[in-house]
Amino acid sequence: MLKPHHIAALKHIALLGGLHESVILTSKQLGIALGVSQQTASQRLLDLINDGLISRDIISRREYVKLTPKGMEVLRREHADYKRLFEVGKKLLLKGTIVSGLGEGAFYMRQKGYKEQFKKKLLYDPYEGTLNLRLSSSDISKLDIMRQSDGIDIDPFESDGRTYGGAKCLPAKIANIDCTIIMPKRSHHSDIVEVISKQNLRGKLGLKDRDIVELSVFL
Repeated sequence: MLKPHHIAALKHIALLGGLHESVILTSKQLGIALGVSQQTASQRLLDLINDGLISRDIISRREYVKLTPKGMEVLRREHADYKRLFEVGKKLLLKGTIVSGLGEGAFYMRQKGYKEQFKKKLLYDPYEGTLNLRLSSSDISKLDIMRQSDGIDIDPFESDGRTYGGAKCLPAKIANIDCTIIMPKRSHHSDIVEVISKQNLRGKLGLKDRDIVELSVFL
């Protein structure tokens, strides 16, 4: 189980530059930084390695460590928690770049099981398509805030022998137009946000790929 002292060790490695490249770090150096014995620091490094949170290489008798994607995700969640505590009120501002999808959004929006729930729970019949925004790097951590927030649940269902997953919806506005962020519950982590609305947002706002827009999300 991950404990606060493990997160402190991860944070120290990240501050040394271990988010993006391997950095030199011995257990003695870590112990001094964290105010613990070398033996304790060595055990914490082993714990992080065994949990898949950091990688370690020994080159020319020097120890190099780097956060793994799993370790980065731990710090990203911590970052989201602190943002939620100190920065986030009832509204969250996101900035993203318009990107084209693969047409999957329109396919899912046409499914009866979703359309009936949208009408009942969102109180409108959405345009059959999604507006896809790739978030700026500084806003990606806000996705965790959104995942942890209460929203409107869209239940999974089956149709023609196929299972369609559930999702969570959050009310939003883009250029003063009411819209909804839809977050699939089973999707992998991504920097893409999908937005639905009564209207074709691309056409209504004259948007094209690579345009940058701001989105207000209400938590």
